[in-house]
Amino acid sequence: MTAATDSAARGFQRDRFTWYAYLLLSYYAYVTSLQGNIIPYLKAELHLTYAEVGLHPSAIAVGFIFVGLFGEPILARFGRATIFVAAAYGSAAGLLLLSLAPAAWASIGACLIIGCFGAFIPATVSAVLSDVYGRYRDIAYAEANALCYAFSIMAPLLTALAAALHWNWRLGLLAGALVAVFIVRRYRGTPVPGSLPATEASRGEARLPPAYWAFWTVLALSVALEYCAILWAPAYFEQVGGFSASAAAAGAGLFFVGMLVGRFVGITLIRLYPARPLFLASCALTLVGFAAYWLVSAPLLGLLGLLVIGLGIANMYPLAIGFCMAAAGGTSARASGRAIIAPGVAILLNPPLLGTIADDFGLHAAQLVIPAFLVVTLIALALAITFQRRVRAVGP
Repeated sequence: MTAATDSAARGFQRDRFTWYAYLLLSYYAYVTSLQGNIIPYLKAELHLTYAEVGLHPSAIAVGFIFVGLFGEPILARFGRATIFVAAAYGSAAGLLLLSLAPAAWASIGACLIIGCFGAFIPATVSAVLSDVYGRYRDIAYAEANALCYAFSIMAPLLTALAAALHWNWRLGLLAGALVAVFIVRRYRGTPVPGSLPATEASRGEARLPPAYWAFWTVLALSVALEYCAILWAPAYFEQVGGFSASAAAAGAGLFFVGMLVGRFVGITLIRLYPARPLFLASCALTLVGFAAYWLVSAPLLGLLGLLVIGLGIANMYPLAIGFCMAAAGGTSARASGRAIIAPGVAILLNPPLLGTIADDFGLHAAQLVIPAFLVVTLIALALAITFQRRVRAVGP
């Protein structure tokens, strides 16, 4: 039994490895958040079309799906400790290539590298934290994702600082690559607990239970809900609410404030209350926020609504990943690998879906996907709980 596992048996305690995992995950959250901030500069410098712009997040999403489908044998072959280093250095190399890209093919290819290497970080961290902390995994996920969002907010702040001081926009990319190198070197030699058993790596017939896939749907929809706000709130405030472009951008920042506050508050709430009631409360809070957000013609109410949506959505992802890993039982590596497909699918499909609805019915109507996604989320959650109850009723 490792020190981390032993500490988990006594209660939730962090050690050197815990911080290694948290910081790697936070670094990658910064990387994925940075992309949206530098794309306007890429578009202008490389003379990209909107279609070419859209291929950049799609390339990262393809990387997520690739890792989810084919990452398990790679992880089994090289081990978690090696994968941590390769994922950090590989994604950092992708950042450097993106900063040097002379044309669309190179920048899109760099994003694919960032996705294919970097997605191993969340895929592996989720499995290791589940193995190490067991029933305390929800606390670990909450803490990790709170730190992730703090890193995520650094991406737009650093980009804005570079623009204000007339520095090169590539500063954010270079900073990310340096952070990856620093984390790996700082924690070099740190044992990565819970090495993958050979039986799980080779057991191709091992299947994840139906409850896992229902929770997986909840996870994908949680990411889709987050991207609805991140991608469309500025345009929604400007085109529907009548805000100026600068006011719309500033107002959209309230979502990030809500997410950050919600995730740090969630650390305490997850220690005090069961996960499922907290998830239902998150859904209810998001729906209340949407009701105010929908009334964007009343500016203050619309802004407050977006803030509340951020508070509501904040803990859906960490809770949903906890549901998935708990439902998977002993197949943590496979469960974590398949879970990474969920954000990939959400990122790949959500923007064109909402964009198509907006083209046909208007951006105001398109925002109704938020309550629609919430309804489907609750249906998937109910199905997952039903599947679990049936398994318990049948018994071993």
